[in-house]
Amino acid sequence: MRWTIPGRSWALGAAVALAAAAAGAGPFGKKDADKAAPAIDESVGDLADVFQGGEVAVEGVGLVSNLDGTGGDSPESWYRKQLLDEMSKAGVERPAAFLENKSFAAVIVRMKIPTGASPRDRFDVELELPPASSVKSLAGGFLMPTRLREVLQAGGGVHTGSDLALAGGPIMIGDAQDPLNGKVGRVLGGGRAKKEHPYQLLLKSDRRFVRNAAMVEAVVNARFNKNEHGQKKGAATAKTDSYLELRVPEIYHQNQERYFRVVQLLPMVDTPELRRGRVESTARQLLDPKTSGVAALKLEALGPSTVDRLSAGLESDDADVRFFAAEALAYLNEPAGVDALGETAVKQPKYRAYALAALAAMEDFSARARLRRLMDESDIEVRYGAFNALRTLDPTDAMLGQVRILDDPGPGDDEEESDPIDGMALALAVRSRRPRVEDPFALYVVESDGPPVVHVSRSRRSEIVLFGRGQNLETPLVLGQGDILLNAADHDDTVDISKIVPTQYGNRDEKIHCSLDLGEVIRAVARLGATYPDVVAIVEAADRQKNLPGPLFVDSVPQANVEYLSKAILGRDEPPKADAEVKQASGSFLRRLFTRGRSEPASEAADSKPAALNPDDLKANGEPPDDLEPPAKKDEALLKTAGEAPAPPAEAKRRPRLLGAFRRGE
Repeated sequence: MRWTIPGRSWALGAAVALAAAAAGAGPFGKKDADKAAPAIDESVGDLADVFQGGEVAVEGVGLVSNLDGTGGDSPESWYRKQLLDEMSKAGVERPAAFLENKSFAAVIVRMKIPTGASPRDRFDVELELPPASSVKSLAGGFLMPTRLREVLQAGGGVHTGSDLALAGGPIMIGDAQDPLNGKVGRVLGGGRAKKEHPYQLLLKSDRRFVRNAAMVEAVVNARFNKNEHGQKKGAATAKTDSYLELRVPEIYHQNQERYFRVVQLLPMVDTPELRRGRVESTARQLLDPKTSGVAALKLEALGPSTVDRLSAGLESDDADVRFFAAEALAYLNEPAGVDALGETAVKQPKYRAYALAALAAMEDFSARARLRRLMDESDIEVRYGAFNALRTLDPTDAMLGQVRILDDPGPGDDEEESDPIDGMALALAVRSRRPRVEDPFALYVVESDGPPVVHVSRSRRSEIVLFGRGQNLETPLVLGQGDILLNAADHDDTVDISKIVPTQYGNRDEKIHCSLDLGEVIRAVARLGATYPDVVAIVEAADRQKNLPGPLFVDSVPQANVEYLSKAILGRDEPPKADAEVKQASGSFLRRLFTRGRSEPASEAADSKPAALNPDDLKANGEPPDDLEPPAKKDEALLKTAGEAPAPPAEAKRRPRLLGAFRRGE
């Protein structure tokens, strides 16, 4: 999906004039509207703020299967009745019998859908048992497909809204307080929204006129639009005189804060003469390390015509200038800065996450090749960050090394994803008689020249990545999880894997022999029924016992950086020094590309959180003082990019949120 801008941007003035004439002055009259009209030096950020801090809490009641005798029923309640109704609608006969079976359990399912989410995104889902449930543990369980809705408790009753999300998948027990607590759990990346939840551009209180809303829409859509079925479709849609819906172009999907800032820097009035002056002054600012970050954003906002000016920044002796120029070029899909981005990812940890996100945004083959080489680096953040970026760029890239865990592909693997709820009855009837045909988790064996490393995820994805082929377990080893045991004596070249299988005549010991290759061992235990949490536990035990050929890392991902936000977004030479001036970022691009889990301790990995600047410190339009331009004005536009916003006007508020009793965080 390619986003483009019109070839003759100077024609924007005519489009804006027509939109303004058609829209009229709004409810306050022409005189007030004339006062609020944009000045020649104003940008979108002077008229409107991006509101991105909202989220929708959704919940449901789901059925967990595959429990090893630790399930059970719960007392009569709204939750139990809701689940029985869902199962009946799905065509399940005698649904209460499933709840009485020790292999099943009813659970409360919670998730939050952040603003900007789309059906492509996956979010962690949290589970807990209903009050007074007799279930002993959710370990080894599988959450059946579950509908998630907004819920309102009012008037002594519970009211539900329409379906907004779906959830399901293998369960990892525990939470941040107690990783071994079997009565709570998560499904990593198990939830997805059913529709898009667009951002909003909120016009400032003194600029709320239909004419201004139409002008902002025209300006944004002149820069960001795509061709759908032969028609141009813009990123912004004016809804009222108070707000516009704002959609994120595909190329910015991994770094949405950058997109919001580019939108805010779009000039409201643009002519050939004004553009030439802006380009000349901004090109000079790009070469100054103190102003290069925001200057690169300004040139990026002006579109592909500034590629030559940005390319000049790649020749600078200053590493920051080279990075900011290369990053802007990447979001214009220009490959000239690929080497500078790769160099930044290796040598500048403060900008690493952003350099990798920029490489992941490009369609050019050179970006893909650079990410492949970065997977050979010794630093795990660079290696796994590059792996993550390459998978984002192309999930089917052969260099990712994805291997199939279960050999039987089964029918329908290539079919489009559909609503799985309709198949609940069939799944319930069949699940106990044959194994699932889909892989229980993702396994990658990356061809890498770097040292051997094992990486596992405890947030958003059920995934194991082996950097380096032929990683053999060190012997002797004795490992076990649940009813699966691994055993190899010193100097053995194979490992015995056994599973205790209960039968009507007593327990039977099912045994297989496997090579010491870690990838093959993981596949073997998964085929014996081990879930992703089981496999992670086995790998972690092997690490503790020094059976792995290299180190184990958990959720080792690049982090957002305050210095980047200061220099690139705000145009400040130094970041705030007081911790009180820093608060957590909304992290929309980190949420999708470089999210680190915080629910459980990470092995061999730091645990810092992405951070953003206090909205009270933000400047006007992010522009530093410059003798070539008017002094900066006080700016409120970045309030929303830090995840905070004043209450939107009544006309611009989201529909009332159905606040329920159970919530879940990503």
